Amino acid sequence: MTVHIQTLPGPRIVCIPVTADEIDFLSVTCPSVLQNTATKTEIVLLAVGFDPALLPPLLPAPASARIKIACATGSSDPWQAVLRELPPNYAEHDLLLLRPGIEVPWEWDTRLALAAYRQPGIAVTVPMCNSSSFLALLESGAIERLDLERIDRLLLAHSPRRDPEIPILFSGCAYLRRAALRALESRLISQSAASLHLPPLEKGGRGGFRQYYQWLPAAFREQGWSVVSCDHIYVQDHAPERRQQEMADIENLEEVRLIGRAHPLTGLRVAIRELLKQAVTSAPKIRPPVQLHITHSWGGGLDYWVGQYCGTDKVRDNLVLRSIGTWGAFGQRIALYRSAVMDQPLRYWDLDYPIRATALAHLQYRAILREVIADFGVEALLISSLIGHALDALTTGLPTVIVAHDYYPFCPAIVIRFNEVCSHCELERLERCFVENEQNRFFRNVSATEWLSLRRRFAQLAVTETVRFAVPSPAVARHWQTLVSELRDSSFTVIPHGLDFAPARLPAPVAGERLRVVILGSLAPQKGLVLLEQLWPLIADRIDLYLVGCDGGGETVQGQPGMTVIPRYHHAELPDLLASIQPEVGLLLSIWPETFSYTLSELWLFGIPVVVTDLGSFGDRIQPGVNGFVCPPRADAVAERLLAIAADRACLTPIREWLADFRHRSVAEMVADYHALLPLPVISAARYFPGSTARSDQPAMEDVPRALHIDVRAPFGQVLQEFGQYVGQKLVTTPRLRSWQKRGLAALLRLGLRGATVVTRIRSRS
Repeated sequence: MTVHIQTLPGPRIVCIPVTADEIDFLSVTCPSVLQNTATKTEIVLLAVGFDPALLPPLLPAPASARIKIACATGSSDPWQAVLRELPPNYAEHDLLLLRPGIEVPWEWDTRLALAAYRQPGIAVTVPMCNSSSFLALLESGAIERLDLERIDRLLLAHSPRRDPEIPILFSGCAYLRRAALRALESRLISQSAASLHLPPLEKGGRGGFRQYYQWLPAAFREQGWSVVSCDHIYVQDHAPERRQQEMADIENLEEVRLIGRAHPLTGLRVAIRELLKQAVTSAPKIRPPVQLHITHSWGGGLDYWVGQYCGTDKVRDNLVLRSIGTWGAFGQRIALYRSAVMDQPLRYWDLDYPIRATALAHLQYRAILREVIADFGVEALLISSLIGHALDALTTGLPTVIVAHDYYPFCPAIVIRFNEVCSHCELERLERCFVENEQNRFFRNVSATEWLSLRRRFAQLAVTETVRFAVPSPAVARHWQTLVSELRDSSFTVIPHGLDFAPARLPAPVAGERLRVVILGSLAPQKGLVLLEQLWPLIADRIDLYLVGCDGGGETVQGQPGMTVIPRYHHAELPDLLASIQPEVGLLLSIWPETFSYTLSELWLFGIPVVVTDLGSFGDRIQPGVNGFVCPPRADAVAERLLAIAADRACLTPIREWLADFRHRSVAEMVADYHALLPLPVISAARYFPGSTARSDQPAMEDVPRALHIDVRAPFGQVLQEFGQYVGQKLVTTPRLRSWQKRGLAALLRLGLRGATVVTRIRSRS
């Protein structure tokens, strides 16, 4: 499913043919080209009929590193030299022919290239210029010189970008597509010509210009190609008199005069003339690139990452496409948001064929992606989760990064743990995993055989040219490459998560008789609940344990002497909460290979030494004895370490000293790394041309996030009915409630909805 708006421009070079009597004009053209040409575009200075050794001393200092010098010995005419004597390594490149004396604006080469590839059949694009009254921006005199930077800003803001077709070329600046030149060459070869021969020069050489600019457009038209004038790019000619007679002859052509009767630049000329009378200079209106994040709506650390990314990225716009559903059908609705905040969606689509886990292919989902990419000008994808989505997300043809927050969709349990950390997973083991593994609880209605098909298809798509992986720690790459043989030769870029949380360091706590240990965050099974239950009897007589933010995970151990359970807290309360506890050690008991752990980062930022299991990113981030301690995920090993610390608190001193200087990388640094991994052009067709911007009928973003989106146009009775259906289905499918709880809540729901419906009907009759 490739969705490019247009064919992407091919490689290109800027070729500046210079004759001996034009050398002085390089002082204008070369600095302008060096400053305003895209870095990937090569620049060649072609000496026509003289010794190229004369050129380097005349060029600006930076030119030696970027401008290549070549020599044309068989041609006296610049155009013949460019088309016939360029070095052979440029035989497949598009040509930007630029004459000495021309000054160019910002990103001129990219803009001409985008116009050339805007639609099929364009052979040449030329800018407006003061060399010719036909192509001049202001009709009151072709030689009038303007403030190029100001004019360029005005054009970026006000040009309609129509790119009208014209019957001539411009002698000072032109973008020629290689495909059009190749078609012309094929035509001439078929006519028994040995190579691309242009008309013979008139006596004296310079008269050939007039013939080229008449003959080439006509020859292109015979092959079905066109020449267009870009009404959004203006170049300044500092030697217009050298081309004035050439262009005057061309402007006497009948086709040129016909166009001049209702000149396509008339409206723009009037507008720019009026704007130039004003003191205000318009700023360029090039929209920032648009990235699309693909993720689920479960919340957690992944959602926190997406929120941090979107809130920090000031260079690109970040849209978020979320799957919304329930147990057994995690992709019932696909919703597009303007940021990570799940407020009123920009658009949403209810799937006719809900997605249980991840679909190998899905027609409606594919159409949704096409719509979003086309309407909002999306240029890159960051996939944080494919839960509730389809693998079509990997087939857009756009640059795509899979951000490996976990091990899905390879692992249906997400955490690659089944009795131990998994190093293999063939069919027999996967079948047992679906039956016996308490971690594998999300996708019970998908069989092991179906999951193997999903894996195979994912692996095929993940190794394509447009897809790459980003991992928060090296361990994540090692696990992926161990489990998925197809990825063993793939490149995984390590980009650690950023964090802008900057609490005050807690003072070194006073050591008490019992060691104060805090477990911060969830105590879900993969976070070590069973390990804690095994550990506690081994340390209870020497340790005071604080479970902070464990949610429902602390129920099985609550009430134990020496253990304090604080199920929930608001994040803003955490500094005061930890200050009141004065923990000496933080304990993280994950039994799965964590991919990063924001909790570890927060404990470090508070200055709290940690004891962690030696799995996943913990092993990458912890230097034993320097910034923490690592233990095998066994109760006896963890108990031994904690009791050793309780007996000798001095071992914590060097770790606190390290933590005093610890600085966490910022979210901005992380975002910059992702931009480097997903480089996007300064200008693209999606942002540059009208008709490719997002639709203007987007609802305004609300200040207060809401758990549910309600269509304000819907009747109140319909809202009640759909709310009841959604909550009823949620009650039936959730595994978090016992049967008697589900029955009781369902009865209360029915009673409440029935009463609300009755009141509504009474009100409507009165």
